[in-house]
Amino acid sequence: MKKVGLKFCGGCDCTYDRLAHWEKIKADASGRIQWVTLDAPHYEAVLMIHGCHVACPEKNVDPLYGNVLVSVRDDRMDSRQIVMTLLEKVFLPHLVCGP
Repeated sequence: MKKVGLKFCGGCDCTYDRLAHWEKIKADASGRIQWVTLDAPHYEAVLMIHGCHVACPEKNVDPLYGNVLVSVRDDRMDSRQIVMTLLEKVFLPHLVCGP
């Protein structure tokens, strides 16, 4: 099972129902992904769910995380595709995700 760090934006200007989209993603990932916070010791990929296209939290992400980051800015991308993208992300041993 792949361990994925999950981060939501602050929700100051949401243009869609982030929680409803997250619930679809979580259901489609059932049994294949273990969701953890970004405070967890280690994870292999990161899912950021933003409420709009500004994607504020992404501005503070180390560029090294680009290989393992999946950014959702609206609900147009199918939840199954998001899960498949997360599962395909390749963890680089020299990149320790998490604190």
